[in-house]
Amino acid sequence: MIFSSQIKSQIKAIFSDCDDTITHQSLLHSKTLNTLERLKEKGFWLVLVSGRPAGWADCLMRILPIDAMVFENGAGVMIREKTKIKTVRLASDKNIVEERQILQTLFDSLKKEIPHLKLATDQPYRLYDYAIDFIEEPPPLSATEIEKVLTFLNKTPGITAKLSSIHINYWYGQHTKVTACQYLLDIEGTKRSLDKNNVLYCGDSPNDEPLFQFFPESLGVANIKLFWDKLQFHPKYLTTKEGGNGFQEFAEELLT
Repeated sequence: MIFSSQIKSQIKAIFSDCDDTITHQSLLHSKTLNTLERLKEKGFWLVLVSGRPAGWADCLMRILPIDAMVFENGAGVMIREKTKIKTVRLASDKNIVEERQILQTLFDSLKKEIPHLKLATDQPYRLYDYAIDFIEEPPPLSATEIEKVLTFLNKTPGITAKLSSIHINYWYGQHTKVTACQYLLDIEGTKRSLDKNNVLYCGDSPNDEPLFQFFPESLGVANIKLFWDKLQFHPKYLTTKEGGNGFQEFAEELLT
């Protein structure tokens, strides 16, 4: 058993990372989709919190039984309003053209040092950030190369860089997954009498760490153990199974 009866009665919303948290080996399995449907029918408010692009968010909002989605690590959110999808841009558009050119220049500089470096295939659907693929598709980057990229980006003034389970995302601005989740709680949570104490956050990688700290009730699917030593703030709960199977594992407890 993962949760006490008190915690089970307290949780009214589930905020979840996407890749390798609800998916398993990059696929959303039918059992996990069914779990999402059952959670929705049970009355849980369901939010995906992802580094995936705005283009993906629009698609996933239209085909999955979710209420909202944070995209590009907090650059914006999409919210279901009956039959419409509302998009809220939280990142600034003021200097977006110039900033994207600088993001490209940073990538070009890194590629001179690591010739096989590549952008994620979902890059064309991103509004604000850049995503370097280190393992989603071959060839992968080594641990040393990943650290080299992160060190370079973290030394660049104004740039925020985060490591997910598949990408290194980087962008201009101070927006994060946390700021976007706080926005949703302030605007949408108020309508539902929800605050962060009613939310269970689940994730699987270092870019979820700020949310493991932010939400009192947080959970990691088993594959978070790959990054355990890199984390200062750990999830409160762990599943025994990985990815979507781990998502199903904890959801079954909430559903019974």
